[in-house]
Amino acid sequence: MTRTTHAWRKANAYVQSGQHAKAIYWLSRTRELLDSEPRRPMRFNGDEVSYMLGALAVLIAVWAAVG
Repeated sequence: MTRTTHAWRKANAYVQSGQHAKAIYWLSRTRELLDSEPRRPMRFNGDEVSYMLGALAVLIAVWAAVG
């Protein structure tokens, strides 16, 4: 569930329960999320790449030992 959907659902829940101050907060939060720039996808950093290369080396070693 995206952050916008989460904020929208919280706002609706507060409206239905009669807690209008909290509903106004969550509706304004929803509006802020809709107006903001979309988030960029995360890139791999060096730690993740080295972990994947290490896991690949272990996989190849296990495959060579079994085969």
